[in-house]
Amino acid sequence: MLDLNTVVVISFAILAFFSLIVVIVLIPIALQCSRTLSSLQSLLDTINDDIKPTVKEIKQSVYGVKDALKKGTSVLEGSTSEASIFVASSAHGFLAGVKEYLSLCKTDENSYNSNGSSNIRG
Repeated sequence: MLDLNTVVVISFAILAFFSLIVVIVLIPIALQCSRTLSSLQSLLDTINDDIKPTVKEIKQSVYGVKDALKKGTSVLEGSTSEASIFVASSAHGFLAGVKEYLSLCKTDENSYNSNGSSNIRG
């Protein structure tokens, strides 16, 4: 029959064997996890070093375009205002000129209906 000490020794031997197997399996897994974490750290460093400045440059470009559009819009609004004033002034000047021309043409001797009378025949 088996002695209690023999059972304990066999149990420790089995435990040591399986522990050795677990350690042999865990070492490559731990090394791979270490390499994966270092690669992740490298990726995060790349993101911080390369992508943040790129995003910052894109934001600055967008703000630059926005500012240029605001300036262009204000110039366009000013030009539109000046153009409408010019058109209104030109139309007023033209109508004033036509009115003056027609008032010079209308006299008692030379009326619109060319009969010497300012009365219009019906």
